[in-house]
Amino acid sequence: MRSIIRSAAIVAIACVASTSVMAGSHSSCPQQGGTLKYGVKAEPPNYDMHGTNSYAIMHFVAQHYSTLLTFDWENFPKLEGDIAKSWEMADDGLSYTFKLHENVKFHDGTPLTSADVKASYERIAFPPEGVLSQRKALYGSLESVETPDDYTVVFKLNSPDAFMMDGFASPFNAIFSAKDLEKDMNWHKKNVNGTGPYKFVEHVKGESYIAERYEDFHHGDNCLDRTEGYRIKNLVEPLVGGQIMAEWRATAPPEVKSLTEQMGDDYTNQAKTLMTLWVVSLNSETEAFKDVRVRQALNLCIDRHGGLPKLAKITFTAPRPSGYLLYDTKYALPDDELYKLVGFGPDAEANRAKAKELLKEAGYEGLKFTYSNRAVAHPYDHIAIWLMSEWKKCGLNPEMITNPTSKFVTIRKEGGFDATIDWAPSFLPDPTLMHFKYLSRDVNPSNYSRATDRELDALFDAQKGEVDFEKRKAIVHEFEKKALEQAYVLPVTYTDRVVSLHKSVKGYVIANSHILNNTFRGIYLED
Repeated sequence: MRSIIRSAAIVAIACVASTSVMAGSHSSCPQQGGTLKYGVKAEPPNYDMHGTNSYAIMHFVAQHYSTLLTFDWENFPKLEGDIAKSWEMADDGLSYTFKLHENVKFHDGTPLTSADVKASYERIAFPPEGVLSQRKALYGSLESVETPDDYTVVFKLNSPDAFMMDGFASPFNAIFSAKDLEKDMNWHKKNVNGTGPYKFVEHVKGESYIAERYEDFHHGDNCLDRTEGYRIKNLVEPLVGGQIMAEWRATAPPEVKSLTEQMGDDYTNQAKTLMTLWVVSLNSETEAFKDVRVRQALNLCIDRHGGLPKLAKITFTAPRPSGYLLYDTKYALPDDELYKLVGFGPDAEANRAKAKELLKEAGYEGLKFTYSNRAVAHPYDHIAIWLMSEWKKCGLNPEMITNPTSKFVTIRKEGGFDATIDWAPSFLPDPTLMHFKYLSRDVNPSNYSRATDRELDALFDAQKGEVDFEKRKAIVHEFEKKALEQAYVLPVTYTDRVVSLHKSVKGYVIANSHILNNTFRGIYLED
């Protein structure tokens, strides 16, 4: 994996390359037309991409929007422009200047200008009261956004930021129309108006989501006439039956086997390790979980070394333990250091004995608590059943409560649980992305453990501003160890992703995250 820190010279080279091509390598469609039918197992809570972590929004809504930068999917994580045609970073790392394409229009016909970028990023970084920005904490170093002219945007920082350049390619950072935001800062929760490849047509909740080709799309690589998304409960039957051609999230090993057997040569797939970590968030407002000994006990009860290889055979989880940072990446704790931490050692019996000792010491032997589960089979039910079994081996009494996605999300947001399944999606293996989930609740509203830990907040800020790799890595490891020992959030493991496709779907490139590459650019249907 390459360093996130880019020198001004490297950025300048990227700028020269980006100015020479409007549509990058995606401007031609080998075949134009047709309707792409795909399945999604969840319902989007709304359409606001700034205020969500939901993959359902990305799989349905991302096709309507553009971002400042994006990635070259064939050469990930190389950056390329989306609405930006060139960009440069100042030598001191305190400002970034973007030149915008001048022919970009919103779906309502309004020309896109620098004012739209400014309004969008100010909503993300400085949300007014009543507006939820899930990634506000990522942009704490952003001081101001300036617009010298209609097609120039300058981001001013108060300190160097190791993550900032890649942050401009975040798939969640959709560019909204300033005109729409002037009407209502929450307009995009219920409405859609972007500059992306496909225009919104209709959404029948719980059933279908329809979009059509945007004729004035600035890159020209929207090869389909229409996209139709369908809410599905299971993957195999609709793909075998021809009701859908793809499902973008992940396919479990038994499903891959079934699809291969039933579809034969009509079936294909792509696979990669996914940068989504499955975690259990423990509600810090639950009396028992205010005690670190109880939190550590729940962690110690989980036999990761013995259980994860078995779990990986029935659902799309990785077969090995991990901390918060993706294993085998350059910032991750080495295994020998990780396995010394509470809950991560390979001796399951010793871990359980320690857990029982801590529970007795804290006065919570036989603790009863609720576990909030999402009503989606893979991997939620499989993870839940495994965790229930592991905790019961320590004498604990968990009660699983399963709800459909919309209710589950509400319960998680409002804190109506003792423990909940949760996830930390990232689009790069960078500690700023992979650790910001665990910042204090008032800093990051997506920390559903509702914990407050100012030491972690300070360590996060320190690594974010450190541009020396070894020094940054040392701070990152300090954060990782402290957060894992405090056990506000228990990591389960990462995800092994397989995307299933009908053979007619061409041009798709799988990414290391199911929140990436969901605009359908470059996808075409082969007769």
